[in-house]
Amino acid sequence: MDIVVPILTPFNNGKIDKEAVKTHVGNLLKKGVDIIFVNGTTGLGPALSKDEKKEMLDAVLDVTNKVIFQVGSLNMNEVIELVRYANDKDVLAVASYPPYYFTLPEEFIILYFKDICEESKHDVYLYNYPGATGKDVNVEMVKKIGCLTGVKDTNPDFQHTIKYREVEGMKVYNGLEGLAIASMSVLDGTVVGAGNYAPELFSQLREYLKDGDMKKAMEVQLLINKLVGLTQKYGQFSAVYELTKAFQGYDVGSPRPPIYSLESKNLIDEAKKIWNK
Repeated sequence: MDIVVPILTPFNNGKIDKEAVKTHVGNLLKKGVDIIFVNGTTGLGPALSKDEKKEMLDAVLDVTNKVIFQVGSLNMNEVIELVRYANDKDVLAVASYPPYYFTLPEEFIILYFKDICEESKHDVYLYNYPGATGKDVNVEMVKKIGCLTGVKDTNPDFQHTIKYREVEGMKVYNGLEGLAIASMSVLDGTVVGAGNYAPELFSQLREYLKDGDMKKAMEVQLLINKLVGLTQKYGQFSAVYELTKAFQGYDVGSPRPPIYSLESKNLIDEAKKIWNK
């Protein structure tokens, strides 16, 4: 039942605040998070330069080596550079989403992941997010790639996620908070952006599941759903920063355009009414 958090990227005047990264990672680990996913969607990974991606990795590694390092890019030279950079680091795995924007045949996507595997000394995970990339790297493609050892499937179709179990030995996570109770029950765990501001809730959910208290577990899941729904109302990626400040009690800076900071105080007021914290 791994709790994996795709960590937000703290910015201060447009630059990564490495001390804020370390503070945040330390707090997440204390509150039950097992693995940090670096440069994911919540971390605005597609909007980071390759040097910023390295900077994020190094800051997190100052605190923990329980790290999945996301290296995806449309620039293959950058992807390989990041994979090689990770080769010299102690991480659990590297991960990548498939190439997006361009309409690519299936065989090109397969080659993309095979190239990553060929360069990596670490396990290679698929980050499958068809809603964002427009590409679905399903289990049949994973079998053709042949070298992937884990997957984060950000997909509301839980049956789709479960199918990755057909690949022997593959770590399988779903990446939607609303499916955390299912992910933690039958998969290897869950990858949850809301874990940035509410790691306690996912730790509670895990404990209730371990104890077999499904009633309490469902109560926590419904609370998580309400909080996530609120962030979607105001702007999910910006809201993560504000709620982390409010609920975890320290500054994590601001997002960076094209993800803009929120000006509304209503978000915090409404969130505190939902979660009496």
